[in-house]
Amino acid sequence: MADVARRAGVSTMTVSHVINGNRPVRDETRARVLAAIEELDYQPNLAARALRRGRVGAIGLAVGHIEHPYNADLARAVTAQASALGYHVAIEATGGQLDAEVATWQRSPLFYDGLLINATQLERLPDGVRNDFPVVFLGESMSDPAVDHVAMANVEGTRLATRHLLDKGCRRIAMAGGSLTADTRMVTLRTEGYVSALTEAGLPVDPALVVRTAGGMPLQAGAATVAAMVAAGTRFDGVVCTTDSYAHGVLRGLADAGLGCPEGVRVVGFDNLPDARYAIPSLTSVDPDNENLVAAALAMLIERMEGFTGPGRSITGTCSLIERESTR
Repeated sequence: MADVARRAGVSTMTVSHVINGNRPVRDETRARVLAAIEELDYQPNLAARALRRGRVGAIGLAVGHIEHPYNADLARAVTAQASALGYHVAIEATGGQLDAEVATWQRSPLFYDGLLINATQLERLPDGVRNDFPVVFLGESMSDPAVDHVAMANVEGTRLATRHLLDKGCRRIAMAGGSLTADTRMVTLRTEGYVSALTEAGLPVDPALVVRTAGGMPLQAGAATVAAMVAAGTRFDGVVCTTDSYAHGVLRGLADAGLGCPEGVRVVGFDNLPDARYAIPSLTSVDPDNENLVAAALAMLIERMEGFTGPGRSITGTCSLIERESTR
């Protein structure tokens, strides 16, 4: 910067004003500075700038498995919106492991100005981490009132999906990927919505219809869920799935079992991922309005990064049902 200032015949402060645009500079002076920058091929030292400002201009995004379609779509939305706000995004994969989620939070102050974390295991502010570092939880695991939290409408979403199948005449509705016992909060909450809709309709909850196949990827688990119910002789005419990925597996399982969709069994997913419209049949799905959830989370995070020190805030988004061929 000093070399640029000497070449342009101005002070280093004037060069800084031209580069950062934080003070007005005469057009003639600006032109001289820009010419000197080009002639000397000057590149700002971003590391030094970060140290001076106490900011690095980057946000961390921690997800469980980057290969899961929902996490990929979440990363797309976060990077696009953060970029529009002037921030870079670094993505970290925790594998859905508690120790990895804690470790990501612990080291984040070294690399990022703030952290968005989509945790599956972490429920409280972990011991040994800075409680003044800006963090916003995206998801359902955090229950600590001291931490900002943006959640999906999980209960309302599966209630909406189950009501939709009831309106279509289904009476033996399965919950693929659900659980009637303690599980991850996402699974527990989505099962709660399913149970609530059946109860409101005056229908019993049959434990044989709530199936969570362990192990494997959601596609495999969805297909295995159908296979398990067919092998057990369980009758079902509709399936609510905890995720779209699970639903795609269910569609495969129905085809393998010779059960038509929607003429034999109707299926609803959750997440409304881009793949849903291209499945055969195209998949009816709950849309959790991801774009608005990400916008809310980034707004809360940036407020923390800019000095907000108030108590933790919690937001639950809205949802809608997108009907396609799998329930028509």
